[in-house]
Amino acid sequence: MHLFQFTSAALFLCVVSAVNPGDPPPVPPRTVFCDIRREGPPIVAISSNSMVNGLELTDSAYQASLAVNGFNGGYGFNGGIGAFDGCHYFYLNIVPSIKSYKQLVWQFDDKVTTTWGVGTNGIINTRASKDYPASSTFLACPGGSGRWFLYLQTGTDKPLSHCYNTQLQLK
Repeated sequence: MHLFQFTSAALFLCVVSAVNPGDPPPVPPRTVFCDIRREGPPIVAISSNSMVNGLELTDSAYQASLAVNGFNGGYGFNGGIGAFDGCHYFYLNIVPSIKSYKQLVWQFDDKVTTTWGVGTNGIINTRASKDYPASSTFLACPGGSGRWFLYLQTGTDKPLSHCYNTQLQLK
């Protein structure tokens, strides 16, 4: 019985001396930051005589849009369009819809649309899939604050707001 009490007391002293509240916290292991700067050409709207001509594709929000200063950190084209930002890609995906215009969205590390391509003169296009036909026409619609929301246009439907047909070009 006394041996057990002695062992318990010794163990308690070991634990108390090992954790001294006055000691500084342990130094965490070195943190790796993935902030690789990749410069690349912007993707630009080309449509003569329209308000969106020359605006650049941005990746700053879920809904893909055009703005004066777009993303030029580097795009990857491997069936998908991925904007490399830090340690991850934001993939440009097409949301299926029964309408002829399909919403374009950026999704974090989630490449759903794998039919993107770059054609003649750097024109961005999609190959046909079960959800939409091949197309290189996009629809830019007012989104507020100088931004224009982007849709893949596969027919003639348009949202109620005033929109412009355009193409996107890798400059």
